[in-house]
Amino acid sequence: MNPKLVVTYTPPPSFTALLEDVRTRTKAAAALSADNTVREAQARVARRTGETLRSIHREETHDGAGYVVLVTRNPLPNLPYWLEYGTVAMTAKPFLWASVALEAGPHEQRMADAIRDGLAAAGYGER
Repeated sequence: MNPKLVVTYTPPPSFTALLEDVRTRTKAAAALSADNTVREAQARVARRTGETLRSIHREETHDGAGYVVLVTRNPLPNLPYWLEYGTVAMTAKPFLWASVALEAGPHEQRMADAIRDGLAAAGYGER
């Protein structure tokens, strides 16, 4: 009596599908990081009228892979820069880069988790 050997092979998902899933996951993580940075910058900005606070926002990057936090203020487009870095007549009141620094660690962890989860969902590695 000969034992029967049965071998089954399930090919892993296509690499393109894996990349798309990881990109979706990392973009969601980037959106959360950008929102947190916007919130923190809005809480830190010096304000009299609230115009600079309202001008802090996130926008999707041109390639659609993530988000960027911008401060675009009209009619004084340089005011956020003056607040962040100061002038000859005014000391700096940093609000943007301090917010970015606070979010750097959590952002890196979220991105690593998103990549790990994407790989695990595709059958590569464990979670």
